Amino acid sequence: MRLSSHGVGASYVGSVHWAAVLDSISELRDHYEEEEEARMLATNDHDLLQNPGPRLLYEPVHTTKADLLTSIPPRPVVDRMVARYFNTQGVVPSILHCGHFLQEYEKFWQDPSAVSCTWIGLLFSVICVATLCQHSINDPTDPEVQERVHMFREQTLHSLILGQYTKGGEYVIETLINYLICESFMSQNDETGLWLVQGLIVQLALSQGYHRDPNNFPSISPFAGEMRRRVWAVILQLDLRLSSQMALPCVLKSQQYDTAEPRNLLDSDFDENTPEIPPSRPETEVTPVLYSLAKGRIDKVMGLVNDLVNDTKEHPYTEIMDLDQKLQQAEASLPPIFKWQPLSQAFMVAPEIVMHRVLLQLAKQRLTIWLHRKYLAPPYTQACFQYSRNACVQAAIKILEFQQIVLDETQGDGLLYPARWARWMLLSSRPRAVFLLGVSILCYYVQLARSRPDVSLDDSTGTKIHDLLRNAYPHWLHSATVSIEARRAIEYLSLRLGLQEQETDEPLAASTSDAPRDTDMSLDQFTWDIYEETDIFSECIAEFPTAAFAGGFIGLGSSSATRDSTSGLITMNLETPKSATG
Repeated sequence: MRLSSHGVGASYVGSVHWAAVLDSISELRDHYEEEEEARMLATNDHDLLQNPGPRLLYEPVHTTKADLLTSIPPRPVVDRMVARYFNTQGVVPSILHCGHFLQEYEKFWQDPSAVSCTWIGLLFSVICVATLCQHSINDPTDPEVQERVHMFREQTLHSLILGQYTKGGEYVIETLINYLICESFMSQNDETGLWLVQGLIVQLALSQGYHRDPNNFPSISPFAGEMRRRVWAVILQLDLRLSSQMALPCVLKSQQYDTAEPRNLLDSDFDENTPEIPPSRPETEVTPVLYSLAKGRIDKVMGLVNDLVNDTKEHPYTEIMDLDQKLQQAEASLPPIFKWQPLSQAFMVAPEIVMHRVLLQLAKQRLTIWLHRKYLAPPYTQACFQYSRNACVQAAIKILEFQQIVLDETQGDGLLYPARWARWMLLSSRPRAVFLLGVSILCYYVQLARSRPDVSLDDSTGTKIHDLLRNAYPHWLHSATVSIEARRAIEYLSLRLGLQEQETDEPLAASTSDAPRDTDMSLDQFTWDIYEETDIFSECIAEFPTAAFAGGFIGLGSSSATRDSTSGLITMNLETPKSATG
């Protein structure tokens, strides 16, 4: 928990949030408190109004339905966008039935003025998501593409507001989901705003009965019922994803809904005239729904883990190990096509499938850290907790190994180049939090190993950690112009690796590694408010450390960059009750 002395309130995320892990290293925490104060004093009202958050929460609307129709691109352009939307796997959830949508799409072009504002919003949301997908594959920095994406997003929300989306109705939930996807990949820093939009989607879905299985209501057709199951599955996943990124409790609890999971079917397997939905295809057959079903198995455990780490009561270690076992079982139950194999054994597997495997592994490793990160802390150095310490550190190592796979193999000659959308999706937007969590855990553990004789780190693991962090450094340096989080990660990595900016080109003094280190570190100290710096490194670090740490983690690198930074809030730490697990 962070309280601001400037009157902007408190900010809270759970202790499994990556920033909370780093906040437990007091030498870093104190360093940023000073910078946050400076930034807050330099911030004016105009800066705050430039990007307040998701446009749905702030946008005034002066648009008419005629304006919306006029702003729709020519049909050949829209045709390509619609085709791209339905042919992009991995980013686009299966919330729209292709055949049904295309029927309505044809009717729209026959008489555009006859459709509702909400359907127009659905079309704009499809165009926006498709443009984002193309944007990620081609040039992510193209200002013309960015302008188009922003325009389609604005028209989506204008359509929603004109259609009085708060009353619910047909197409509203699907449009809002597409809109949230766009916002999540366009917004670099506003986790809370996205979380609020997701909460809005949940409340609207509950008010329309999506949480109850359609079999309870004879008036719902088999086709509509199956599509409602698909939509509800996506809502559950978004709730888990956004809550987990903030390390806060999920909005939905399992006892609140009984909607069955969707079936593993192609859109061509059923339509509006189908009297009974056919049984699922075997899990050896890949459909647009299969990956969602696979994620759902990991997500069931994620919900249990999320509840546990956000519970204020103490939980016995046996319960931790029980959930660890459930996580292993969930991984084992994945469809065969989505079980992880080394790339050397996956030459003949479609790149999109390999990328889905990476995403599932990242979800699994993050949950492992959530379960076991508490037992890295000094009070738990007993041998009985050794499994948890090893599991947590190894999960963080695997996360950074997967980051390196994504970075390397999505290059022009890489195995995953056809699925290069994932590079942008994972490394340039909200989902990057999982990589920051891996970095945070490894930095924290290195600090413990350096400062406490009862925390061991063997040479092999130490060298691997050092290499992974060193390899991660150039990526976060490159991303620092995009995200506040990336800028923070740069600062942390520079300190951990001995790459602090110096005013001269001289190597770091050997005494740096002998500086006093904080030994009173608690993973239950909660995070500070996200701060913002106005500048980043003016140039890249000339050399990276080449030697693994022995007595210290500082390598033999030198730096030539200088920094002028401003930052924000003066904060104080409020420790959670000692009984708190999360």
